[in-house]
Amino acid sequence: MKIMFKKVLFILLLSFSAFAQYEVKKTIPTDADLDIEDYWETELSPITDQNEVVSFIHNDSFNYFFIDNIPGGNPLAREISVNSFYGARLHPIHKILKFHRGIDLKGVNGEIAVASGNGKVIETGFKEDLGNYIKISHKYGFESIYGHLSKISVKKGQNVKKGQTIGKVGQTGKVTGPHLHYTLKKNGEYFDPFDFLFMNFQKNW
Repeated sequence: MKIMFKKVLFILLLSFSAFAQYEVKKTIPTDADLDIEDYWETELSPITDQNEVVSFIHNDSFNYFFIDNIPGGNPLAREISVNSFYGARLHPIHKILKFHRGIDLKGVNGEIAVASGNGKVIETGFKEDLGNYIKISHKYGFESIYGHLSKISVKKGQNVKKGQTIGKVGQTGKVTGPHLHYTLKKNGEYFDPFDFLFMNFQKNW
């Protein structure tokens, strides 16, 4: 009886091991010349449709390892509240219908703004419509822009990590009050940042 039990247990363990290996292998790119990071670079970088990008990121089993390399987090060091969403709106100053190419996050003067993903600062400065701003380049063609800052704490060419302080919220430029204007672009195309604010994946295998 004990021998039979051991045989059954051995067969079950062997089957489980084979199944587990199959589950992991089937998510890995079949091209032996590509490792997983190259796969993301090759497949994700060219995509310009927002729905396809979001679907790719959410459905890939290895998103946990690469999510910090894209602007997939909160640009404020706390829970967020959206004042104005991406899309057509009545401009708060000009009082005409204009397309809002980002989102406005409620904030207070001096509140910390952080990088939403690992990247490199490629531009800082002042524009009338953005006030003091920072532009960060991320992998796979992403860019994030942070506007109306009261203080810029990084320099052009500086590498930054996700969650790192880059400046402080303010009300510089054409605004009606303090907030963070947050914009996302990929390969030159504007994306709705809201879909990327809460990408915080864990290992799922």
